[in-house]
Amino acid sequence: MQRELAAMRADLRAIRARMQDGWMDEERARQVRTVVQDTLADSATRTSLGDAGWTVSYDSGATLRSGDGAMSANFTVLEQVRFVCSSAYGPADGSGESNTRWGLENRRTNLTLQGNLVDPSVTYLALLSYQSQADPFVQVPDTLQPMYAQLAKDLGEGWCAVVGLQNVPWDLESDFFGSSRLTTGDYSVFNYRFGAGKQPGVTLRRQGDSARFSAGTFSQLNVRAAGGWDSDEYLSFAVAGRGELKFGGDWQRLSWMSGTPRDEPGVVLGLGGCMSNGRAQNPQGPGSLATPSAQGVTADVRASMHGSTLIAQYAWMRDPVGAPELGWYHGINLQASAYLTESVEAFVQAGWMGDVPVEWIAQAGANLFLAGTHIKLTMKVIVPFGGGDVNGIRKISGGLGIAAADNNASFVSQLQLMY
Repeated sequence: MQRELAAMRADLRAIRARMQDGWMDEERARQVRTVVQDTLADSATRTSLGDAGWTVSYDSGATLRSGDGAMSANFTVLEQVRFVCSSAYGPADGSGESNTRWGLENRRTNLTLQGNLVDPSVTYLALLSYQSQADPFVQVPDTLQPMYAQLAKDLGEGWCAVVGLQNVPWDLESDFFGSSRLTTGDYSVFNYRFGAGKQPGVTLRRQGDSARFSAGTFSQLNVRAAGGWDSDEYLSFAVAGRGELKFGGDWQRLSWMSGTPRDEPGVVLGLGGCMSNGRAQNPQGPGSLATPSAQGVTADVRASMHGSTLIAQYAWMRDPVGAPELGWYHGINLQASAYLTESVEAFVQAGWMGDVPVEWIAQAGANLFLAGTHIKLTMKVIVPFGGGDVNGIRKISGGLGIAAADNNASFVSQLQLMY
C-alpha cells in the first residue's frame, strides 16, 4: 500500500507539473497576441511599403518617400484643354472669303516625376509633354517628348549645380517651371519672340536671402537641338546667365507669376545675357548675313502688392525667333494682373517687337481658380495690331488662333487641371 501510495503521489506531481507548464504556455500566447494586436493597430495609422519605412502621401501629386528621407518620388499630371475661336480678314490670296475657324484642342499634357536620390541634396526632374501645336521650343507637335531631364546637387550655402535638359537662364519667364504657373495660361508673345527656351547644359546657381543668379553653357539657343555637340546643323555652344535682386516677398511664392492677396509685397529686379558661338559650316542666313547667333541682353522688373502684380520686360537681341530677317531687334512686354476675389484674377498683357509686320499683340482675360490651384479656367481675347501674317510670329496656329490669314483676333477658353 505504501508503494502504491508513493506511485500515486508521483503521478499527481507529474500532472501538476504538466498543468503548470500549460498555464505558462497560455500566458505567453496571450502576451504574444497582445503585442501583435498593438503592432497592427500602430500600422493601421501608417501607409507602409516595407521594412524600410516607405510612405505614400498626397499633397501636390502623389509622393513616395523613404523613412530616412534619402529617396523620394513625386508624380504630377498637368492637363490643358482649350477652345479657340479665331477670326481673320480673309485668306492670303485676297479672295475675300471668310477665314473664321473654331474648335477644341488638347493644348498640353505634362507628366512630371521629381524627387531626390541617395540623399536630400541630390534631386532630379523629368517631364514628358504632349503638345498639339508647334512653337519655337516644341518643333514637332503631337508627340510625347522630354521637356526637362535634369539632375541637381545642393552644394551648401545656397549653391547648386544642375546638369541636363533645363530652362536657359535668360528672361523672366525662364524662372517658371513648365506653363502651369503663368498668369495668362501660356507663355507670352514676348517670350516666344525673345526667349531662349530649354536646352541641354550645365549651370551653376546660387540663391541667398535677397539675391540669386544662374549661369551656364548650353546648345544653340532658340533651337531644340536633336544632334550632338559637333552636328553641322547647330552652333557649337552657347552661354547664358541671369541675376535677380529681391526686396520683400519670398522666393517660393515668386515661383508663381502673380501674387495672391495673402502674399508679402515685394519687388524683383532681373538682368540676363546670352551669347551663341557659330560654326563656319552652319547654314548661312539670307544674302550675306551671318549665321543666327541669338545674342543679347534683357532686363525686367516684377512688383507685387496685395494681390496685384505689375511686370515690365525689355530685350535687345540679335536674331530672335520672330525676326523676319537676321539682325538686332528690340522688344518690350507689359503685364498687369489683380485678384478681384480670392478665386478670380483679371489680367492684361501687351508685347511689342520693332521692325516686324505685327508689332503689337495684346491680350486680356481672367482666371477662375477652383479647388485651390488644382483647377484653373482661363478665358482671354488676343488681338494683334498691324498688318501681316500673325502666325509668322510664333509659328503656332493654336496660340494666336487657328485661322491662317493675317490680323487674327482670337478668343481662347482653357481648362487647366493639375494634380
